[in-house]
Amino acid sequence: MTRLLAIVTAAAIITGATASLDVPHAPVVTAAPGAGVRRHAKRQEETTSKLTWPATPLNQLSFPKPTDAPYQVYPATGPQFVRGPQNGFNICNSTTESQTSMCQTSYFNGPDDFCLWAPDKANSLIADTEGEVVAHCSKKGHGTRQIADGAIKGMQVLKHEEYWMITGMIDQTKLNIQDGDYGGELDSGGQDGRGNPIGGLVYGTVFNSEGGPNQIQWWTEFIGSNHFCIKVCNPTSKNQAGFCQHTLDRIGLAYNCPSKYTIGAGYKDGEFEVCDTAPMDIPGVYVENGVTMSYAQPPESEGPITTIPYTATAPASSNCVTSASSALFSGQPTASVSASSSASTSKSGSASGSASASGSGSRSNSASGSATRSASGSAASATQSGSENGASHAVLSTGALALVAAVVVALL
Repeated sequence: MTRLLAIVTAAAIITGATASLDVPHAPVVTAAPGAGVRRHAKRQEETTSKLTWPATPLNQLSFPKPTDAPYQVYPATGPQFVRGPQNGFNICNSTTESQTSMCQTSYFNGPDDFCLWAPDKANSLIADTEGEVVAHCSKKGHGTRQIADGAIKGMQVLKHEEYWMITGMIDQTKLNIQDGDYGGELDSGGQDGRGNPIGGLVYGTVFNSEGGPNQIQWWTEFIGSNHFCIKVCNPTSKNQAGFCQHTLDRIGLAYNCPSKYTIGAGYKDGEFEVCDTAPMDIPGVYVENGVTMSYAQPPESEGPITTIPYTATAPASSNCVTSASSALFSGQPTASVSASSSASTSKSGSASGSASASGSGSRSNSASGSATRSASGSAASATQSGSENGASHAVLSTGALALVAAVVVALL
């Protein structure tokens, strides 16, 4: 019943805002080493004062080509950090390619060639493995694991000069994620500036047509509740930190990755679609009475988020081309291990497609964010110091949350 109450509380949804001057659509975000303070579910005792930070955060380190990557960005023999060293490695090739690979170098080359971060062991919770996840790729040739046959149920690729984004449906048990896990966010920020996974690198060709894959420093992924979103931001953009915002994990997919897969019910299982898109709103940014505002996520210590001051909307898409999955993916391995939801009674996360639930189910302690006016061009700043974004938060869409809330209310 506690969990049911928590979900009902979650379905109530999120308030709080930060105002900025009238930047019409895409206010520039100023990145900072302290951006994206998050709490790891396995290490609840950690606070921002206890975490140790690298001299340069991961999303500012430069390894231009895959051949420039070190064996590990954060080796055990290097500086010591509270969260420990890197779990896998970054030099990946044919000798490391297998379904047990610990490669933590990922790729985003297009709709038929991309990777998802996911656990290395079956039946895992994202909250328990956010720092250790590895690359699972749709194609061979990257020195990684390969996404299993049937794992991706449908997806939409949205292309824009500022970012590329894929949202869709998955069978998450085929990506080693426990059935029923609400999931969370993985990104190039992390709670200590070293990313989740720690030391994870991403390369891609979607922003350059020649010269092979280049490093993409700003990226974010939401995965769980049998949904996913992977978004990479153009390295030449002046607003990478805005479009690939990573400090709003508690409000989930609809606000961070708006598409027909995350808002409403426009998706179809078995549909694979590639579209051009108008620019999405910067996550957390909205206009109220002619003033551009940016939502600041409150810390978890203030309780569940209960309202959001605006409604997420999907950008208009055009020139859509639909393909069969067989035209995009071939030679996929069969998932060798089936995850079981009975292995653990704990589910990572909280219902946060449009709300976040606490594990206590309490209605008395709720948070509403903050509302302040910021300098021009800094709306949705990635330096919000009050947030404890963790991968322990959910990836439910707004439609899914509404359905869950209705069912739970009926049960009560």
